[in-house]
Amino acid sequence: MRKLTAVLVVLLVLIAGFAAWFVLGGTLRAQVYIQTAKAADYPEAYGAIRSLLASGSAPQSFADPNLPEDPSAYTLVDVNLTLTNRGLFPAEWLDIRAEAEPGDIAVYALTGEGSDVPARDSASVDLKLITTAPADAARTIRVQYYVHGMKREITVR
Repeated sequence: MRKLTAVLVVLLVLIAGFAAWFVLGGTLRAQVYIQTAKAADYPEAYGAIRSLLASGSAPQSFADPNLPEDPSAYTLVDVNLTLTNRGLFPAEWLDIRAEAEPGDIAVYALTGEGSDVPARDSASVDLKLITTAPADAARTIRVQYYVHGMKREITVR
């Protein structure tokens, strides 16, 4: 009877360990690098952003997309997220969304290395937005993804 109990305890510990490994093993970690620039310093880029927003092609819009000719009140923010997956399962179907802060106009570009982060690997995503908020304003970015059909989310500030 004691041998059976010992075997069942070992089996229970293994199952609990595997469950914890599965739940914790698919968690993404994010490192954030932010660069800002005054839109007035890049008039050609500002013109392209105006055209993109007017056409309705921006990945996210938070305010009136009709920007004036004068770029002096606007700041361009480039947010680079490096997502690291230390687990043994891939993070799939990434959905990256910025939450609007007062003064944010739109996310005008969202580029990256695909919609998945392979197991034991990393991926980089760039999110570019235009805003009237101060350059050092806090931003919140939500990254939703799936690991074996389980929806997960991380919030990056």
